[in-house]
Amino acid sequence: MDEYEIDVVINGAPDKLKTYCGSIYSAIDSMLGIEMVEEIISVKRTIDNKIWDVKDMDIDYLRSLRQEMDDNLLADAFKTVEDLYIDTIH
Repeated sequence: MDEYEIDVVINGAPDKLKTYCGSIYSAIDSMLGIEMVEEIISVKRTIDNKIWDVKDMDIDYLRSLRQEMDDNLLADAFKTVEDLYIDTIH
């Protein structure tokens, strides 16, 4: 898992949050689950300082898509990903 620093807007003001995820997609998804996050501006993976500029992302649309997902199918998908994971560190 990597550390991600995410520039967001909360209550109309810029803020910075951290999350630990396996991918940029999971980092964004974790922000979608925080209702007080009004906007996602950028995401930085701290291990290599790679930055994604996502300020034009439609967070409301992504949240609506997320609500349509069947949680059981999502859990099964994550299990499949875990089965495919190869630990290259140990």
